[in-house]
Amino acid sequence: MMKLHSRPARHNGGFTLIEISLVIGLLLGLATFAGMNIAAVRDWQRGKDASVALQAVFAAQRAYLSDHPTADIAVVATDQLEPYLPQGWTTMPALVSLNDEPLTVDHTVMPPLLLLGSSVYDPSSSGSDGLWDAGQ
Repeated sequence: MMKLHSRPARHNGGFTLIEISLVIGLLLGLATFAGMNIAAVRDWQRGKDASVALQAVFAAQRAYLSDHPTADIAVVATDQLEPYLPQGWTTMPALVSLNDEPLTVDHTVMPPLLLLGSSVYDPSSSGSDGLWDAGQ
């Protein structure tokens, strides 16, 4: 009988360059995907925050008009509305746009609107969807 000499199996303790490259590529792809989704969530959160702020101002407008039924909301000053803001709100909300530009609340119309400069700001697809507006 002839004996076959078997070689002992070699077990390298490291990874090949291809394996390391695949893992790094996968991690970069996941990081890119997560980064894109985080930006979308941030934009959505800013829209919801704006909607909540506008709903607070709208509630203040309605409460003010219930105490002053003959008042014209177009001439009511900010300091007259602030005491009517819901609990937790002490001043008119300060908001920023998706591009970090400061927005102002136009409380002289009902429901209130957000203004960027002198134009109405609502980057969502609808003026009554509850993002960047008081909704319906």
